[in-house]
Amino acid sequence: MTTTTVVSDARTQYWEEQIQSWKASGQSQQAFCRANDLNYARFGYWLRKLRRMSAEADRRPCGFVPVVSPLPGSSLSLVLPNGLELHGIAADNLPLVKQLVGYLS
Repeated sequence: MTTTTVVSDARTQYWEEQIQSWKASGQSQQAFCRANDLNYARFGYWLRKLRRMSAEADRRPCGFVPVVSPLPGSSLSLVLPNGLELHGIAADNLPLVKQLVGYLS
């Protein structure tokens, strides 16, 4: 990891914390910035940037692809990178499997 990446990650985390604090405060953006000695324009920049990043993450494909089981009534197994195994995956429980994998990711 480069120094630039570490600084960028720290800066992103800092602004995420500021925005969460603002949301919890019930204050307007300007009032929050004044009370916390933050540059209002920079606050707005990071708010927009973090919202875009969140929207992009929500649009990423989940990684599931259609699979046709060769034998009727058979099920699939899934091994995750961390070694966790899910067995008994079938067409009727795919939404549950997708939700579970999303939670574990």
